[in-house]
Amino acid sequence: MNHRSLNKMPRSEVLKAALDLFSRKGYAETKMAEIARHVGLSVGALYLRFKSKETLCLALIEDQTKDFIERTKNLSGENPLKSIEEYIALNLDYALRKRQLISLFMREHNLPFMQPIRINFFRTQRKIIEGILTAGVKKGVFKPLNCRETASMIFAGIRGTVLLKVVFGVGNVKEMSHSLFELITNGIKEDA
Repeated sequence: MNHRSLNKMPRSEVLKAALDLFSRKGYAETKMAEIARHVGLSVGALYLRFKSKETLCLALIEDQTKDFIERTKNLSGENPLKSIEEYIALNLDYALRKRQLISLFMREHNLPFMQPIRINFFRTQRKIIEGILTAGVKKGVFKPLNCRETASMIFAGIRGTVLLKVVFGVGNVKEMSHSLFELITNGIKEDA
């Protein structure tokens, strides 16, 4: 393909090919030439769009996570129990739909350029949970607790459940979501 054809190549198609190759072969084993060949671009054309494999991988992660981040940010503390339940269900549903991305994250946990993304994701998600918990404590729905630490533990429980489902294929997503919600809320509800 020439440079003009590059502009006609949907970005989503390039990102989809990269996700497929990264999740199957691993980041280090996947070459830019392979991604270009997969979508019918020259290597030069691919480098015109993404200056490096790292840039491509970061664009892929941003593309794959933006809808999840938006949906979790929109959860409020209006009804803390419902928000926690929705948050858990959203995480498990997302992990199931984005298996390849989760696989990439788990497989490539040592990539230095991914560390800031992981840290930022954890902080952002913990703050969302912490906000829901704080609202729940103020409303008397949840007993007094260390909201920051509890949010970290809830996040860890969700990540563990995702690991069980995505990596080991254990359980039914709806049932796991409900069980995790019950486990968490029975420990923090004021009237439990």
